Amino acid sequence: MSEQASRLEELLARLTQIESVLMHLQHDVEQLNTAILHQNDVLDSVSKSMKLLDTRIGELEGDDEGHDPYQEKPPHY
Repeated sequence: MSEQASRLEELLARLTQIESVLMHLQHDVEQLNTAILHQNDVLDSVSKSMKLLDTRIGELEGDDEGHDPYQEKPPHY
């Protein structure tokens, strides 16, 4: 019986170790998920800013189409 009890204790110790590792992995996965969600929010914000800047640049280029700097006299003339 002592050999069987020893083997049972060994299996219980291994199971406890596996459960501990699993808990740590679950914690790490939760942290990674939180980080990914935060990065997604940041990416959405950057995308919105880029679209706004692209629109603004397009407007500025459209306003400047009739302007030819080579045909314009400098202000001191």
